[in-house]
Amino acid sequence: MVEAKILNLAITDKYFVVMLKPENTEKVIPISIATLEAQAIMTSLIGYKKERPLTHDLINKIFNTCNIKLLNVIIDNIHMDTYFAKLVIEYDKNNVFIDSRPSDAIALALEFKCPIYVEEHVIEKAGIILENGEDTPAVPFVYQRFDSHDDEEVSHLDNNNAVNSNIKTREEIQRLLDQAIKEERYEDAARYRDELDKLN
Repeated sequence: MVEAKILNLAITDKYFVVMLKPENTEKVIPISIATLEAQAIMTSLIGYKKERPLTHDLINKIFNTCNIKLLNVIIDNIHMDTYFAKLVIEYDKNNVFIDSRPSDAIALALEFKCPIYVEEHVIEKAGIILENGEDTPAVPFVYQRFDSHDDEEVSHLDNNNAVNSNIKTREEIQRLLDQAIKEERYEDAARYRDELDKLN
């Protein structure tokens, strides 16, 4: 197994894609996810405080209340473009493996701040290499990086939705961030998050 980090959250005209970057390889793993899971992953990535708990927040509370610990998650198989995953939990001093959709597993890993692993044969079969290093995706979708700390933005869904450079106050940016998440405009939300970070 190889530990992986979330490289970016992508969006196509039909669905979202979370890109996992396993360690010690140039390949990335693109996994299609539904809107609700994309929302859960995005809010965790940007540190957004949700007004009401999502399903993954509820599972987190149940685990904590019942003294269940999520140790890690494993993307352990792929068949005909469908990925499979497992939650590895510790309960009553035993490790238990629970089948899961990868999208749920990744969202829970972010909630519990635990590692994400990918089996080597999954990397070999499903991994892709981004062209020109990591600046251009080898698959046709727009994406937003979460591992980059420089000021260059990798891509935009719509340049007209870029953060207004005249916005100065934290309250205004926070309001725009809240609205973007509510409307599921995750690319915009990431840019507003970056603006808030610059004010810290």
